[in-house]
Amino acid sequence: MPDWFTHSLIGWITGKTIKQDVALVVIGSLIPDLVKIDLLFTWLQGESSQFFAPLHTPIGALLVAGIIAVSFQDIRKAFIPLIIGVSTHFILDFFLVHVPGGGMKLLFPFSWEGWQISLIRSDDYMVTVVAVLAAVIVYAIYRAAARRKKHHASP
Repeated sequence: MPDWFTHSLIGWITGKTIKQDVALVVIGSLIPDLVKIDLLFTWLQGESSQFFAPLHTPIGALLVAGIIAVSFQDIRKAFIPLIIGVSTHFILDFFLVHVPGGGMKLLFPFSWEGWQISLIRSDDYMVTVVAVLAAVIVYAIYRAAARRKKHHASP
C-alpha cells in the first residue's frame, strides 16, 4: 500500500539514485496526498471534497509544485525535483486497486474517468516492506561509497 511512508521512501530512493535534491523529491512525492486535507474538513462537518479532489490529479499536483517552486530563488532547480517526486507518487498509485469509480484522474480537467492497473490492494503492505529494504540497500551503497571516497582522500 503506497502510504505517506512508502511514498517518502520511494521519493528518497529516487532522489538519491538520480542525484536530485532529495528533500524536494520527497516533498513532491507527498504533494498529491494534500487531498487528505479534506478529511479534516469532513471531520469538521464541512463539504470540501470538490475543492481538494483536483489536488490528486497531475494538473493539480503540477500547480502545487509550481506554487512551492516559486518560493525558491532558482525556480527551475526546485520545480524539477518536485515534479520527479510527484511522478513517483502517481506511478505507485497507478498500481493500486481503487474503489469503484476511483482510480487516477489522469485526464482531469477534461474527464473525471479513473485509470488504474489494480495490482496492489490498499491493505497490502508488501510494497512498504520492499521500499524499506530498497532504502536500506541504497543507504548502505551510498554510505560505503562515501567511506571509500573519504578513505582515498585522506593522505
